[in-house]
Amino acid sequence: MAGLTTTIMLQPRRFLAFPLLRSQVSYLRQVTSPKRPFESFQRSIISSSSEIGKKRTQFPERLLIYHSGTGRTVFLGCLKVTTIFIFSFFCLVVAPTHFYAEEQPKWVAGGVLLSGIIPMLSVAYMTSPFVTYIHLRIPAFARNSREMLMRYSKNLPKDAELDITTMNFIGKPRVARVKVAELYPVKERFGLANYGRDTEKANEKRPFWMGKAVRIFGVHSTKSQVKESGVWENVKANIEKNRRG
Repeated sequence: MAGLTTTIMLQPRRFLAFPLLRSQVSYLRQVTSPKRPFESFQRSIISSSSEIGKKRTQFPERLLIYHSGTGRTVFLGCLKVTTIFIFSFFCLVVAPTHFYAEEQPKWVAGGVLLSGIIPMLSVAYMTSPFVTYIHLRIPAFARNSREMLMRYSKNLPKDAELDITTMNFIGKPRVARVKVAELYPVKERFGLANYGRDTEKANEKRPFWMGKAVRIFGVHSTKSQVKESGVWENVKANIEKNRRG
């Protein structure tokens, strides 16, 4: 009887423990559940603000402000490649034929050799400063509207940078990143180069296999063939104020 009474007394305690645990679990769920909607709401606000920030930016960080024209660029590139083929043909085929011909003097082979070398070197010398593209690197605040962009281009800081694209010896594009404060007006190579910079310090840091940095540039189009052509006019006015140091 004593054992029966003890089991009867213990069973109510055990049965009462389950409702107590259930009430505690439900209370914890009620306390922790409001955090999840708040976190999702916070994430939605952050994502929407980032999307709004992206939509407000009208211009890229690297803005095209000058383009010389597709026709002119293609013509000069083909001209460079053509002179290289002429040089190869005259020097490897025609000149040896005249050199080993018994009925012709040896100086004829030398003249043929020069007729292949001179056009290639002349074209490379005159077209190396030719600029195909100019990109202006603009900060975030100047990318939000055209008005801010024009204000920035009129009053460029000393650390404003340009990416100037020219063509190398074989017509391949090469990009030189220069500061606007480093450029100044020049008149070199029969007037084909109208802007220059000092490259002594840059050449000291460059590896020998990269060659020398581009020192002179030629921008000759009266009107830039891009949408934001007014930006280049402002940049050009800033460069004209610089003087060779």
